[in-house]
Amino acid sequence: MKYLFVILICLFSFSYSYADEQFVICRMGEKDQAAWNMFRKYFSAKGYSMSYYDGADNLDKHIENVNRINRSNGTVFLAIDLVMGGTGSVLVAVTNAKRGKGVIPNIDEVPAIHINNSMELATMVAAPFNKKIKKMPLFMLLGVDMPGIFLRLESPKDKMGEMFDRLHEGLQKYVKRGVQ
Repeated sequence: MKYLFVILICLFSFSYSYADEQFVICRMGEKDQAAWNMFRKYFSAKGYSMSYYDGADNLDKHIENVNRINRSNGTVFLAIDLVMGGTGSVLVAVTNAKRGKGVIPNIDEVPAIHINNSMELATMVAAPFNKKIKKMPLFMLLGVDMPGIFLRLESPKDKMGEMFDRLHEGLQKYVKRGVQ
């Protein structure tokens, strides 16, 4: 019985890392395989639970993805355009969707249900980069029923680790919000 208890504690401690938040990552832009491999390796080493989807370029494919995303156990949606090379710029954006007056929201009103949590997420992610949050229409959030933001991370290859460190810092603040 003691051994079973010890095994259960070990399993629980290993599975706990960021267990409350399941991140859904939507890969946008060019989808540079080297950059995404670095991203996956970095965040899996940090213990994040993430599922990956490729961004769609047409509405039918997007709706198909959104149906799978909304059925998943994801709690946070991050649409990320990851660019290896360039100047090191960062864009953090949140949707400007508005809630309708109806009981059942239209597909374009769904992201507005989570606007407060999305703003909180955007604020915490933007802070380590010292960036302001942009509000804009975001196609990739259309119909997504969870808090979500868009990130464009552009960095030279040798600075990608620093970029991921800052993103990790912001995500960690969001995950641990309210926990004292």
